[in-house]
Amino acid sequence: MITFANLPKKDASVTAFGVKEIGPYYWVGNCKNGIDYYAGQTFQAPVSGVLKRIKLFSSVVFGASDATLSVYRFDNANHTFKEKQSEITRHITKADENQWINFELPNIQLDKDGHYAFKIECKGDGMLAIAECPWSTPNPYAEGEEWIGSSFSGEGSFHKDFDLAFEGEISSPDTQFI
Repeated sequence: MITFANLPKKDASVTAFGVKEIGPYYWVGNCKNGIDYYAGQTFQAPVSGVLKRIKLFSSVVFGASDATLSVYRFDNANHTFKEKQSEITRHITKADENQWINFELPNIQLDKDGHYAFKIECKGDGMLAIAECPWSTPNPYAEGEEWIGSSFSGEGSFHKDFDLAFEGEISSPDTQFI
């Protein structure tokens, strides 16, 4: 698992996880052809604690839209999104382009080694290009898979060798840097 130890020293109770290497991107939002496109990522919690935030890199922002990030429990064996745990919406504009977008989440309790997933969608006239990991790296985040879907194809598809570039942060009193 890839985790990050470059967190502020004042909060040693935070474990970061994910992959922050930027590669190509996947468009999220409403295309002019009338189809809405969505993206997501499954992940396995490295520790028990409260999921505080998920950060995604916005490679390109076309117009303005409301980006909604939803977090779900995930049935890893059957590739099924289960009950929604939380949801947060941020207004995205051109000013958010080429930087990490922080989705601050209300307290969501995660269980160590539990499987979860997040989905992102955009409503409005704009589209958001969410960074993926470099395609030259096979299975960059082995603890999860990228998911893509659309209003045309409701269930979407999972891709083991593709992952979104993302960082999650879990607050836990017994945090260990792995």
